[in-house]
Formats: sequence, structure tokens, C-alpha cells
Amino acid sequence: MNARQAETIDTLKRVCLPVFLAIAGLSTAVAQETVDTDKLFKEGIFLREQGQVFSAIEALETVLSNNPSLNRARLELAVAYYRALNLEQATQQSQKVLDDPKTPENVRLAVLTFLAQIKRDQAELLAKPHTWEPSVSLGVLYDTNVNVGPSGATLPGGLVLQPGSTPQHDWATVAQAGVAHTYSSPMVMRIGETAARFIWQTSAGLYHKNYAEKTDFNLTALSLSTGPAWVAPNKWRAKLNLQGDALYLGGNYLGFYSSISPTFTLQLKSGELTWDALALNKNFDRQADAGRDSNFYSTGLSYGHLFLQGKLAVQLGLHAFVEDAADSRFSNDGWETFVGANVVAWENGSVFGRYSYKEAKHDGLEPVFNLARDETENRMEVGFGHNFKESVLKDWRLSGSWQFTDSRSNVSIYTYEREVVGVNLGRSF
Repeated sequence: MNARQAETIDTLKRVCLPVFLAIAGLSTAVAQETVDTDKLFKEGIFLREQGQVFSAIEALETVLSNNPSLNRARLELAVAYYRALNLEQATQQSQKVLDDPKTPENVRLAVLTFLAQIKRDQAELLAKPHTWEPSVSLGVLYDTNVNVGPSGATLPGGLVLQPGSTPQHDWATVAQAGVAHTYSSPMVMRIGETAARFIWQTSAGLYHKNYAEKTDFNLTALSLSTGPAWVAPNKWRAKLNLQGDALYLGGNYLGFYSSISPTFTLQLKSGELTWDALALNKNFDRQADAGRDSNFYSTGLSYGHLFLQGKLAVQLGLHAFVEDAADSRFSNDGWETFVGANVVAWENGSVFGRYSYKEAKHDGLEPVFNLARDETENRMEVGFGHNFKESVLKDWRLSGSWQFTDSRSNVSIYTYEREVVGVNLGRSF
């Protein structure tokens, strides 16, 4: 339910409730024809406001079966049907009140507003069961450590790394294109006391990063994802995503990633609590990478909260992971935590910041060093975004970011620092 819909229902309550007892010659005595009816009516209202809309519908339907002229209960029933996403029944019950010649004029106006909202919802749902959203973007970045080279150039025993193994810097262009499809079913699913709509989302995308000089590190990714989702307005949403990524490095096929990731988000008063999980299979093509073939698993929780009337969003989270690789020196487990914020800083523009910390412990011993890797990673990112609302760039979004990574390891060749700064211009159609 969006703000407009919520406002419509609030208006209906505010205008209608004080005069419902006057509708159709009702009196307090009629509304309380029997003790059981009155009790059931109050119970229905209570259940509805507690989110138990289907139990509320049953209670209010029983009230009306005993007293069909009780239009106060009928309008309360219409609101319950609306919250249960049964727009047809919400319309029918509201129309019966509207058709009653004894309905006061101010109540008529409130009901008409309510019916107009239902009509808009129905039109939107039926008119666009399928939506397509193409998108494109183009950007440029500067990378201080293209090859993720170690901070130190000296190995145990005094061996010195080749110049090409030390950190290499370069400029790159980044291009992205994709299309997303969403199917929204008009059918309503009942899950316990919750009404939910079924959605199926699919997307395909192309990503290409092209370095000016260090072309061996050019990266191309072809991605396809699909999966079902269920949305219970103002309560929760759930999604199951299946994804495949074909990766190319330096123009050569690198490997294929396939994954499945369930997500469940519980909507709270001013925030959201999200659980997510990931099962990822990494299958590399090059013989040199055979030991990196692995199954990666992670799960965790995150919480987001809105402040300042929605202008400031803060999110934090914690995840645990484990990776089982063909070569034990690439197998690892650990945890990661993050905190981030996004604030509306000017009209049509915002700034954001994010910090994450990760620890990972590897199983097998590294050659030469004869150590199992223990690593920590600190990552910071700040950036901005601006949506153009007029001129030749109308509907385009300009964004920029700076990212700094500081990775520390007991195996020196895995200790490195990296900065990436870039700007990007893109839009959805």
C-alpha cells in the first residue's frame, strides 16, 4: 500500500465512522442488536488492524449475515477486502453502501474517493501485467591496483617479485546494458492471515570494463537471472533468484558462476529486517585455475532504518560464509559486517557512504610460505547520485564513487591496497 492508498483509507475512516450509525436509519440500538453481534463487530475491526484480514473478513461477514442493513460494518468489510487485495469484493461492498439512498452525502464523498482508488489500482494491475525496463550506462574509472598486486615486493628468502606483479595502475571505461522483465499476477495468494501477490522477475545484462593499457585485465560478464517473488504490501516480501554469469578476462573465457539466493524482508514501522542466503558454484575454465573451483555459501541479516522523514537511510548487517574449493588452500570460512548510509543532500540528489570489515581463514598451506592464509579486509566507499529532471539529460542519472580497499594477510603476497574512483552516466527506459 502506497501513501496515496493509505491516505484514501484514512479519509474514509475519518469521514465515515462518525456518521455510519446514521446510515440506513441505524441507531446505536440497531448496531448493537445483539451482544454477540456487537462483540463480533469489534473483534472484526481489531483483527483487521492487527493484520489478520481474513479472520476479520469472516467476523464482519457474520455480522452482516445477521444484520444486512448495517452499512457501518459493510464499509469496514470493504476496507478489509481491500487490505486482502480482493479489489472486486471491496468494490461490491462499497457500491452497496453508495447505492443506499439513505447514505449521507459526506459519507458518499468518502466512498466515492475509496472507489476511485480501487479503480486506479485495478487499472494499473490489469493494464500492465508485463513490464519491461531496458537500461544503459557508460562510465570511466581510475584503478590504482589493476592486478591486485601485493604491497610488498619481497618474498621469503629475499626473492623479489617481477615488475609486472607489483601494483599496476590504469584508466578504464565501463559500459553496461541490460533489460528487466516483471510479470505481476492479478491473482491473490493467501498465506496464513496475509494476502500476497505473485511476481516473476527476469533480467539479462552485459558488463564490460576495458583498460587503456592493462588489457589482460579487461573484464566482461554476461548475466541472466530469474525467479519468483511474493509481495505482501506493508508487511513482507520474499524472493528466490536463480542466476548464471559467464565471465571473460582479457578477452578469454574465464569461467561460469551459477547461484541460487533466497531473500526475505520483514517491513517494520520505520525500517526493514532482511535475511538472505547464497549458494554459489564457481567453475573455472583454465587449467591453471582448476584448484579454484568451489562451492560458496553465505547467510546473514541486515537492518535498514529511515530517519528525517525518509531523507536519511541507515543500514547495517552481518554475514557468515564458507567456501569449499578443489584445492584446500582456496577453501576458507569467515564473516563480514557492514554499515552504510544514504542521505538526500539536495533536490534530486543524494550522497552515500559504506564501510565493511571481513575476516577469512583458509584451510590449506600456501606454497613457499608454508602457511595457511588468515586475512582481514577493510573497505570504504563514498559516492553521490543525481537524477536529471530537465534539459537534454532528463531522466538520466549521474553517479560517482571512491572506493578504498585495505587487505591484510599473514602471507605477504596477499596484502594489498587498492583505490578505485569513477563516474557513471546511465538511465532506465
